[in-house]
Amino acid sequence: LGERIDRADLIMEREKMRRSAQLIVSLGGDGTLLRAARDFASYHTPLLGINLGGLGFLTEIPISRYKEGLARILDGEYKQEKRLMIKIAVHRARKKVGSFVALNDVVVSKAGMARIINLRTFVSNEFITTYSADGLVISTPTGSTAYSLSSGGPVVHPNLGVMILSPICAHTLAVRPLIVSRTERIKVVLGCGSEKVLLTMDGQVDFDLEDGDVIRAEEASYQAILIRMREKFFFKTLRTKLGWTGISGKTR
Repeated sequence: LGERIDRADLIMEREKMRRSAQLIVSLGGDGTLLRAARDFASYHTPLLGINLGGLGFLTEIPISRYKEGLARILDGEYKQEKRLMIKIAVHRARKKVGSFVALNDVVVSKAGMARIINLRTFVSNEFITTYSADGLVISTPTGSTAYSLSSGGPVVHPNLGVMILSPICAHTLAVRPLIVSRTERIKVVLGCGSEKVLLTMDGQVDFDLEDGDVIRAEEASYQAILIRMREKFFFKTLRTKLGWTGISGKTR
């Protein structure tokens, strides 16, 4: 932003910002806030989203009210809401080759027109099943209204301490989404013979997978801290953002 407005003096190195910032203000949509969460959550820095985008599930303040919102924050009129994050590690031939975090979800999916992939899946070392599908979404409650929902997963209240496993276009209808405790550790082994397969965090960070790769997902040691200006009405958000208006669109 500083470069765009010809104010290079406003630019701060990311590492210095991580160490010194007391609040991160995200200007954009949910995607911008997701990126900020991955960058700053480990420093326990609160995040405020100012919505310049469309849907705005996570962003708190519309751009038309940003002055009022920032003034209220300076006056201490806000709450902090903690959101579970997922830590992901990729092992190849018993060596760690990738390490990531996500606020919404981590997705194992085929690329392009590749055939279905086989994903041997374990929860805390207990074998669950081998998903034969286009992929698998491992979601937090925050991400339950994103890709997981499109894959048939449940809507989960953000205060719940769980993770959701939602297969993408599974080969059999008997395979359904699964909810597990935040304390569980999920392991996914990519079957042999798979074509190009991607690991994607929050729909933004990609990593190429190979046959036999092991993906481990568990709760991160820190949480994203979101600034809230008012009491958050989760179900009202569902009605307004997802169009859950019912027949008449009126409450009784």
